[in-house]
Amino acid sequence: MNTTDIEQNNRENFRCLLDTFSMPGTVKNINKLFDSYTLAIASVLLYSEVTYLNLTKEDFSIIDAITNSKESTVEETDYLFCDSLKDVLRVIKKGTHLNPDYSCTIICLCDSFDGENITLRGPGINNQRDENYPVNKEFIEEFNNNNISYPLGNEIVFLNKNNGQIKSLCRTTKLEIA
Repeated sequence: MNTTDIEQNNRENFRCLLDTFSMPGTVKNINKLFDSYTLAIASVLLYSEVTYLNLTKEDFSIIDAITNSKESTVEETDYLFCDSLKDVLRVIKKGTHLNPDYSCTIICLCDSFDGENITLRGPGINNQRDENYPVNKEFIEEFNNNNISYPLGNEIVFLNKNNGQIKSLCRTTKLEIA
C-alpha cells in the first residue's frame, strides 16, 4: 500500500514556499499531494481560520474535508487560486495598517514561467535580478501600485501545474520591465 505522510509533505512544501518568498526569482519544486500540485499548495496554506476562493478546475472537496477552511468571495478571500491574473489585483484585499496580514495571497496556476522579462529589486535580492514571469506590463503596474504602502499589499505564488515548480513575488519586491 502506497501512503503519503501529509505532514511531512506539507513541511517540505512550506519550506519551498518560504524560500521563494524570501528570495524572489528563486524556483523550487514542490511535491504532489493527491496527484495534484495545486492541492499540495492548498494543503500547506489552508486551515480552519482562513478563507479561500478556487477559480481553477481543481476539485477542492478533499482539501475542504482536511483543512475545514471556508470558501469566500474574491473581495474577501485570504487565498485566491486562479488561472489568470486579469483584473484580480484591483479587487482583492490588501490588508489594513492595523492588520496588514488581512491581505490576499494569490496562487496563480500557469503552464510555464515564460512571459515578461522583469527586473526585481528589494529584500532577498542582491542589487537586482532579471527573471521571466507569466505576466504583462499592466500586471507589473498594478502589482507595484498594490504594494506601494508597505506593509499593505499582496504576495503571489506562480505554480507551474505541469511540473510543480513555484516562483513567488512578495509585497516588498519592486518590479520593472527589464
